[in-house]
Parts: sequence; C-alpha cells; structure tokens
Amino acid sequence: MRLHFQRIAIAAAIAAALATVAGCGRKSEGEGIAAAKTHLAANDRGSAIIELKSALQQDPQSGEARYLLGKTLMESGDVASAEIELGKAHDLRFQDSLVLPLLAKVMLARGEAKQVGDLYARVELPDPVAAAELKAQVALAFAAQGQAERSQAAVDQALRLNPKNIAARLQEARLQARNEKPAQTLARLDGILADDPKNANAWLFKGNVLRWGLGDNEGAGGAYRQALKVEPRHLPSYAALVPLLLEKGDVAGMRALVTSMKQVLPQHPDTRYYGAQVALLDNDVKQARDSVQQLLKMAPTSVRLLQLAGAIELRDGRLLLAETYLNRAIQQEPELVTARRLLAQSQLRSGQPAKALAALKPLLDMPRPDAATLALAAEAHLQNGEAALAERYFTRAATLDPKNPKVSTALALTEISKGHVDEGFAKLEDIATHDPGTYADLALISARLRRQQPDAALAAVDRLQKKLEKEPLPYFLRGRILGQRADAAGARAAYAKAAELDPAYFPAVAGLAAIDVAENKPEDARKRFEALLARDPRDYRALLAVADLRQRAGAKPAEIAALLANAVKTNPGEATPRLLLIEHHLGQGDSKAALTVASEAVAALPDDMRLLDALGRSQLATGDLQQALASFGKAAAAQPELPGPQMRLADAYLNVKNGDKATETLQRLLKQTPDYLPAQQRLVQLAVLDKRYDDALAIARTVQKQRPKEAVGLLMEVEIRSGQKQWAAALDVTRVALQRSRTTLVAMRLHALTTLAGRQAEAERFAAAWEKEHPRDAEFQNHLAGVALEQRQFAAAEARYRKVAALRPNDALAQNNIAWLMVQQGKPGAVAVAERALQLSPGNASLLDTLALALAADKQMPRALQTQREAIAKAPEVPDYRLSLARLLILSGDKDGARGELQALAKMGTKFSGQAEVSRLLKTLS
Repeated sequence: MRLHFQRIAIAAAIAAALATVAGCGRKSEGEGIAAAKTHLAANDRGSAIIELKSALQQDPQSGEARYLLGKTLMESGDVASAEIELGKAHDLRFQDSLVLPLLAKVMLARGEAKQVGDLYARVELPDPVAAAELKAQVALAFAAQGQAERSQAAVDQALRLNPKNIAARLQEARLQARNEKPAQTLARLDGILADDPKNANAWLFKGNVLRWGLGDNEGAGGAYRQALKVEPRHLPSYAALVPLLLEKGDVAGMRALVTSMKQVLPQHPDTRYYGAQVALLDNDVKQARDSVQQLLKMAPTSVRLLQLAGAIELRDGRLLLAETYLNRAIQQEPELVTARRLLAQSQLRSGQPAKALAALKPLLDMPRPDAATLALAAEAHLQNGEAALAERYFTRAATLDPKNPKVSTALALTEISKGHVDEGFAKLEDIATHDPGTYADLALISARLRRQQPDAALAAVDRLQKKLEKEPLPYFLRGRILGQRADAAGARAAYAKAAELDPAYFPAVAGLAAIDVAENKPEDARKRFEALLARDPRDYRALLAVADLRQRAGAKPAEIAALLANAVKTNPGEATPRLLLIEHHLGQGDSKAALTVASEAVAALPDDMRLLDALGRSQLATGDLQQALASFGKAAAAQPELPGPQMRLADAYLNVKNGDKATETLQRLLKQTPDYLPAQQRLVQLAVLDKRYDDALAIARTVQKQRPKEAVGLLMEVEIRSGQKQWAAALDVTRVALQRSRTTLVAMRLHALTTLAGRQAEAERFAAAWEKEHPRDAEFQNHLAGVALEQRQFAAAEARYRKVAALRPNDALAQNNIAWLMVQQGKPGAVAVAERALQLSPGNASLLDTLALALAADKQMPRALQTQREAIAKAPEVPDYRLSLARLLILSGDKDGARGELQALAKMGTKFSGQAEVSRLLKTLS
C-alpha cells in the first residue's frame, strides 16, 4: 500500500512540474490583451482574435478580453459571435460605457431592433460620449420599427449629450431628408464626412441621395465605392452598388465586385448570392441555380432569393417554376417591382397576357410607372390583340426612355400588328441596322417568320450573324429556317456550325439528331447525345433524348423505364424526367408504378403543379377517384387563374359521376375566362348527355357570337342537332360551317352526316368534289377509308388507305390497316406490308398484333405465336391480344395453351367485353 501511494505522489509531482513548464511558455491574460491591442493597432484582426481567445483560456472571467473580442468580431463581420462575447462582458460588469453602445449596435445588425429599444431606451450612462452613442443606436432601433417620432427624440437626446456624435448626426440627416431638398441633405453629409471621412454608412447614404434624389448614378457609384474603400466588408454598400452595375449592364464591374467580396467575405451568404447573379449574367444557369438552391435551404422565405430563383428559371425557360418562385416573393412583398416585371415576362412567354397585366397592375397604378413596366404592359396588350392600347403604352415608354431600342422595336411591331406592315418592317430594319444589340434582330426574324417570309428572315439572320460571329444562335436559327424549307443539307450545315462553336449547345445537337432520324440514321443521332453525356453525365435533356431514341428503336419498356429513372436520379430537382417517367408507366398500363413515381415527385418538388396534375392522373388510373379529385382540387386552388387545372378538376368530378360539380367548376371557369372554348365544349357535351338541348344551344350561340369568323360554334350546334337526330338541321348548319371554314375537319363532318342521313349518292358526290379540289388531303382519304371499313367494303377501304400511304409514306397506321385488310380479303403479301408498318413504329403492340395475324394467314405459325406474345408483353393491359393468342393456339393445335389463355380471360368477368367469344371458344375445346 505504501508503494502505491508513493507512486501516486511521484506522478502528481511530475504533473505539477509539467504544468509549471507549460505555463512558462504562455502569455498571461494581461499580456495576451496587450498583444491583441498591438495587432489591432496594425489592423490585424485575425491575430488579435487568437490572442484574445488565448487570454480567455487563462482567465475566462476577464471582462476586458470579452469586450475586446466582441468588438473585434463585430468589426470582422461575425455579429452573432460578437453579441455573445459582448453579452458576457456585460454580465461580468465590464465598463457599460464601452460595452452597451457596441452591444446595441450588434443587436441592430442582428435584426433585434425591438429588443434594443426595450432594453436601452431608458438606460443612462455616466460618460456623455458613450451615452450619446447608445442613444444614437436606440434612435436607429426606433427607425427600424417605423417609429420616426421616437427616433427623432432619441437623436435629439444624443446630440444634446454630444453634438459631434456621428451616428446621431447621420440618423438626423436620414430623418430630415424627407422634408428637405437633396442638396441640403448632401450638405449635412459632407459635414459628417469632413469629421469622419472613414464612415462607410455616411458614404452609403450620400450615394443613395445622389442616386435617388438627384439621379446622379455616376456620383452614387463613386460614393458606394468609397464606402467599400474605407470598409471593405460593408455589406450595405455592396447591396447598393450591385443594382447600379446591373442597370448599366456592367458585367465586368459586377464580376470584379464579387471577386472583391470573395476576398474579404468568402463564406458570407451575400457573396454567394451575388456570385449567383454573376453566373446568371454569364448564362451559367446551372451554377446560378445550384448556388441559389443552397441558399434557399438556409433561408427558404428570403424574398431576394425567391426573386433570383425565379429569374434563373425564367432564363432556363422553366416558366411554371419561375412563376412559382416569383409569386412566393410577391406574396411577402406585394410591391416588389423586379419580381412583378419578371412574373409578367414569364406569363407573356407562356401566352398569358391577362395574367401579365394583373401582375403589372400595382406598378401601373403608381404615379410614375417606369419605361420597362410600360413596355411590358404594351406587349401584353399586343398579345391580347389590343393594338391601340399597346401603342399608347409603347408611346409613353418611348417618351420616358426614347433611346431604348427595345421600346422602339416594340413600337415597330405594333405598327405591323395594326396592318402598317411596310412601315413597321422598315422601322425594324433601321433599328436592327444601327443598334449594336440583338433585340431588334430577333424581333425582326420572328416577325418575318410569322408572316411566312423565310427569305427575308434569312437576310435578318445574316445581319445577326455578323453581330454574333462566335456564338451558335444565328447558325441555329438559320438551321431551323432551312429545315422548315425542307433544305435538310443546308439545315445540317448550319446546325453543325452552331455545334462546332459550342459543342454543348443542345438545340443545335437536337437539330442534327432530328435530321439523322429523318434520314433513318438513329444510331448517329444517339451518338450525338451520348457525346453530350460524356461532357456532362447529368444532362437530363440528352438522357431523355437517348431514352426517346431507344423507344423508337423498339427497346423494351423496362429499358426505357430504367433510362428515365436514371435521368430522375441524376437530376432530382428537374420535373421533366419525372413527368416522362410517369407518362411512360401510364402508357404501359402500370398505374401502380406511375403512382409511386408521382408521389415521390410531388414530395420532392411540391411547388410544381404539373407533377401534382400527374399525381392526380396516376390516382385516376389506379381507381383512387377521391384522391385524384383531391389532387386536381389542390392544383386548381393553387392556380385559380389557369384554365387547365380547372378543366382537369371538372373531368375528375365527371369520373366520380358528379356532373353537377363538374358543371359548377366549368361555369366558374367561364366567369373568369368567358371565351375558354374547351370549357364551353365540355358544357355542351354534358348538356347533350342530360338532354338539356336548349342549354347546349345557348352555349353554342354564345361561341358563335364570340367567334363569328370561325366554324367551331356552328360545329357545336351540329353535335347538338345530331344528338336530337335532327339530321336535316345538322346538315344545314354544317354547310354554313363549311362556307365559313373550308377545312378537312368540317368536310369530314359534312360527309359523315350526309352518310348517316341515308343520302349515300349525295355523300359520294361531295367526296368526289372534295377529292378533286384537295387531291393531297390525306386526312380526308383516311376518313373515307374508315367509312368504307365500317361498311365492310374491304376493297374500297384498302384502296383509300393506299392513297393515304402514297401521300404519307411514313404513316405506320395506314400500312397496318392495309395489311389487315389484305388478310381479310385473303390476299398474299400482307406480311411484308405489316413488317413495313412495324419498321415505321417499332414496338407498337397494335402493329405486332396485325403482323401476327398476317403471319398466321401465311402459315408461319411459330413466328405468328412469338409475335403475338410480343404484342402482349408490350401491352399486357389489352385483353384482346390474349384472345388473339388463344385463337392462334387453337389453330396451331395447342388446345391446353389456348384453354389457359381463355380461362384467364374468363376470370376478368365484366372487365372484358369479349366474354361471349371467350365462352364460345372454350366450348370448342371441351
């Protein structure tokens, strides 16, 4: 025992000795503070912080070390840690005259204005200089809460204590600026800066007065830069300088500013935010999106982040997502000018001028709306066909900003829309010639194409190409125009040049791939997209293009599903791959898989209404009608101004046999959009089903008044008369419709009605006359073939379908129908025709079914059975294909196999309408 205690004593002595030795190498608390002050005098805050933390390890109760550390952290921009340290210094009763003014300042920086007012408004400090500084911070706190009178009172107290207090004088200047001229405010600020030339807040305020009070943007920029010169970490000055640079289009200046921020504030969210703006200016949408999405995780309700996220999605053409972000920003700040403009731009791009005008209304109602807002309103009226209103707004915009080529371009487009075509194009040509920008060039190209003037459009592309020699856009536009003119070689050369300039430029690669497919070179097309994927394996557009090509080549559904699932996995933030995967599963009849993908998609991207709509359709496919109704209801409630979701909600009500709610939904939609044709057509269908013919006719008459030059209202009346079996009246109305619109649709309707009315000779005369007038109308030939098929006139139907095939050589269904008719007539050669159809549409289950029939007729039974099984594998949800397989098995002598297929069909009961044929065939096997 004695030995044990002796060892403990020795160990204790060694430990004490080591502690003494270690202590000899450390500075005392006082020495650490002194060293920190030396570093601070040299503006070396980092070393000072290290010394102060070391001093606090020596003496955690050192109030002075806590105060100095808090002050240094504040000056370094770490206000959260500064508040903690200054709070501890206050708790340690270190000098209130030093601590409290700084603590109040830090709390204000942290957004704790109310706490500052509550805690320190009545605090009196013995030192008048410190007391004045504290009162000045209280004044700022009251101002932040919108309490101007209390702020002024605190300023007065501060200036009585110390007339030279800079913070109080600066706050007084802010308060008085509302009641005096900008020159007077600038005089105050010059006095403040003469006493404190390194006050960044004073330089910032001076910049604001110059910018907003006098319109002196150059002077304002100089003041903001001076603020950053005296305080490189001054975030409000960065925030003021950024929009100034953006308005000037000074991308280089913006890039340099962000570089400076990264040097002094590398991890600050503002640095990343402005970095995202630079990425967007550089058209690096991916980098911009990634940066903003990371910031949104930290601040999901930040208005400026939501606004920037909306701008990014607008640039990328994801208009629905852009509108979602922008609407969320506007909900928090309804007068957010930039967000409203961006929202209007998105809505105009998606063809929703009424919504754009609604978004702009608060800005237009302001006393002096700016030129950009007026130009957007003009564009919205132009889309609405309201040329006079558009011109009025464009003229106001041009008055405010006469040198803006966008406004001048818009006025020229207005002239064209009013019918002053030559004058409008002359103005556009002049602007495009003299303006170094490309806005007028693009507008001119679009206008020429809308008026079917491809040669003039190409001439405009020539000029654009000179302005953008090293960019792919002009070559892409040239390729698209040449492609529309069926100049495949010229289009290929243009797309190739665009891809040469930018190998990652997807539109050009997609254009080349489309030509490859048209020339029956799908492998070449696939290699192009695979080259894109080699550069960026996450490029979802290329992934989806490869999946589409594989599907065209007849790949199995499981392979396509795997490709689409990979696109989802590598791009979880993209809605399009998820939507296509859902559609794929629905198309394959796998509603459970579709529902799983849709549910995961909505969980991942809850703000994307397209996914919510897809979820509703998946629920509908699984038979979960109530859940589908709930999903469509949510989508409709989230987008009350959009007709599409309301229509799907109405259809959902029809699926649950609630015609009254469907009618109510459609009527509500028409109150909002009185001329929305799909809703009117659906209401007519419902009324006819309920035999409410007068109601249906009232709607048709309304459509006829709304669309006096179109046939659609008349065709609605034709359906109503047909529902009443008033064939003569229906025919009379159809003839009027044909006079108004000599289209194939109306011609087919007139021929069908004439046939239904039993006027066969008259129908044949009309068909002959239409064929003579429209010898290349393949759709009318297709209609005539269908009529002959219904009448079981197989030879006549085949002849018609052969005419369709001659006019449309790549029409797989026409080839398929020819093959089927040849089998019915016992003609040889049906297999070759059916194989041709399958080459045009690989993997099509219906075409496989026809080929199997043709093979059986050609006595190729093993291959017929294999092909029929392929059809079932492609579309297992179609029981008719199993019935066809049973028939083939009977013909081949496999009665057991046929019995198995028929018994499986019999178990389907009423879900399969062919049970009578199933029973008949089963009896033949007994």
